[in-house]
Amino acid sequence: MHLLMVEDCDDDAVLIVSQLRGGGLDVSYDRVETAGELTAALRAHPPDLVTCDYNMPALSAEHALKLLADSELDVPFILVSGQVGEETAAALMRCGAHDFLLKDRLTRLVPAVQRELREAADRRKRRHAEQERERLEQQLHQTERLESLGRLAGGVAHDFNNLLSVIMGYAEMLAETLSTDDPRRADIGGISLAAERAAALTRQLLTFSRQKRTQAETLNLNDVVTATESLLRRTIGEDVEFVTQLDPGLSQVTIDPTGIEQVVMNLCVNSRAAMPHGGRITITTANVGGPAGPARGPRAPEGRWACLTVADTGCGMPPEVARRALEPFFTTKGPGEGTGLGLATVYGVVTAAEGRISIDSQVGQGTTIGVLLPCSEQSASRRPAAGPAGPDRRGDGETILVVEDNEAVRDITTRILARSGYQVHEAGSPAEALERFGDTGTRIDALLTDVVMPGMSGYQLVERFRRRHPALPAMLVSGYAAGGAPGAATAPADLPHLQKPFTAGALLSKVHELLGPS
Repeated sequence: MHLLMVEDCDDDAVLIVSQLRGGGLDVSYDRVETAGELTAALRAHPPDLVTCDYNMPALSAEHALKLLADSELDVPFILVSGQVGEETAAALMRCGAHDFLLKDRLTRLVPAVQRELREAADRRKRRHAEQERERLEQQLHQTERLESLGRLAGGVAHDFNNLLSVIMGYAEMLAETLSTDDPRRADIGGISLAAERAAALTRQLLTFSRQKRTQAETLNLNDVVTATESLLRRTIGEDVEFVTQLDPGLSQVTIDPTGIEQVVMNLCVNSRAAMPHGGRITITTANVGGPAGPARGPRAPEGRWACLTVADTGCGMPPEVARRALEPFFTTKGPGEGTGLGLATVYGVVTAAEGRISIDSQVGQGTTIGVLLPCSEQSASRRPAAGPAGPDRRGDGETILVVEDNEAVRDITTRILARSGYQVHEAGSPAEALERFGDTGTRIDALLTDVVMPGMSGYQLVERFRRRHPALPAMLVSGYAAGGAPGAATAPADLPHLQKPFTAGALLSKVHELLGPS
């Protein structure tokens, strides 16, 4: 232990140390006589124990005890004096001293010191446990808040996607009534384009709420940056210069497309927060092979990698902050200003794709975060475009039941299907669908149902219909992302899903796939 003695007599100091060492304690010590020396010693070499004489010309025991309390160190304070009255000693005990002994009766010194050291260690353990409990409670509070925000975002996206489905559907049907040279087609095209952009914003909302779940796809990071650039420019504000330096020969990578979008957004949002008075964000992509890496990006191990870096000219991070930046719930922002999950989410997405992440930051100079992803030998995934309904996507009189509680969405869905050669029945609720078609002899070739409806979910409705018709083709049409709607965990695994908002072509293509070859 390290002992700090407030003692003006060198012989008495030697006596105290000899007594402690004779009792088997390994002791190093400092001796001080004045208030200034005591304050400096507490800062320079915090002790495990303080012993203090009472009668000293330059420093009283009461003042020494106060200086120890002001230092906020949890260190035992034992009064060891030649002469002190019991009332004086008791008063010092009430002020915070832990014990008192007379210098001519030091046989009790070693047991007293051992006891106080044990109790100080116990106090530290209890304090650490309490701090850990508070930290875990804060994490739980943050998690619950994020879950609530996620549910709110999902609900808003669901309602918004219903409205967009109606707008896009009516715009398409109206365009079909006009000749190709009608100038009003351009106006309708503007409506459709605005709806598609709104749908993109909704997808970003689902991304931020982490409700949009997709599987890994082979893609080009340049396409991800380009697709999110418009939203990012609006997010970071006009006082921040936004620069992209994209390698046109960048290799493909395989990763969750929603996840990598979230990576780019989180990194840019963090960079924006580091530049409250403006600055510059630079996104760079490059191919990296072997041990050499980009100038300020991560150093790549052997192999072929695609590198994405996001650099800013912000305030930067000190080393101790940069080391912890990827820890979940770690944040330097004040209460209510950050969750501490931004970079942790980035780390999770990147490592899930077997990638690497690095942080290069200098206080006052900015931060560069580099992401390395292994190159893929596959070609970029191509999602089939949902074009207009061709002859192979028209119906042949098949009967489809549409169950949707939103009247406008139900109307546009049934009209698209009816115009394409299907016989359509509709119901505004699961109860109505079961009452009219569940136990009757009406032929149903396919069931299209919303997911979240009053009284019963779409999953449950499919299950009820399949009790009588086990092979009935069914499809979910929902404003929630696939797997993100309430009750999705118990949904049948074979149910296809059509995401709102949808185009007429997408709906008819999905229905054609659902019914299979005629």
